[in-house]
Amino acid sequence: MKLHHLAASAIAIMAAVPAVAFDTITWNWDADVQTTIATDALSSVSVAPTGLEQVESDQTTLGAFTATSSSTAIDNALTGLTGLSTDDVVNVETQASALGNSASFDSDVSMALDARQVFGGVDTSLSTSLTGEIVPSVPGVITASASTIGILNGTVDSDATGVANNLTAALTTASAQDAFLLANNVQTALATVTSTSSVDAVSFTGIGGLGTLSAPAVSSASTAVGNNLGVTIDGPN
Repeated sequence: MKLHHLAASAIAIMAAVPAVAFDTITWNWDADVQTTIATDALSSVSVAPTGLEQVESDQTTLGAFTATSSSTAIDNALTGLTGLSTDDVVNVETQASALGNSASFDSDVSMALDARQVFGGVDTSLSTSLTGEIVPSVPGVITASASTIGILNGTVDSDATGVANNLTAALTTASAQDAFLLANNVQTALATVTSTSSVDAVSFTGIGGLGTLSAPAVSSASTAVGNNLGVTIDGPN
């Protein structure tokens, strides 16, 4: 830190006296910095849980998975009506989800889980049955596609999600003795994951108050994930 401050001061001094001329300027900086950081942490927890959810999950999936959803030419013309508002529009939801492996665990007592998820492609060169732990050698394919085209007087929510491995664990308890979760999770994905969401030709005619909508009139989202892990713990405050 001293080196940085000195350099800034030297530059400021040189700028303050531009009229002084030097034939030669030599700067020599020598610094010997030694830093030692020691951190010790000790934690002791004693609990008496009222119950235990214990799970072992082993998922292996090889192959290609495709999810396609489309909404096309939805006509909410409302011909001959006047004084139309947002209450008169329709809501069009187009959703596509492609998953390789998915596991979800919920508990209201302490939880201990051991999980393993493997996703990949099928190696056609292997003609014999596979035994033991499978390690993918070729990529698997996850494809999710959502398309919404040609909507009149309707809001649009288009969503495409592709995930190779997904695991969620949620612990919600009213007992302080159960508010802990122990987990070992291993996720392996050798995959090409593609998600596409498209929306086109959405129009509104004679609808008032569109600016008061609580959600976007048009929403288009796509998500592509290899491995996803979500853990939540909600205990007493």
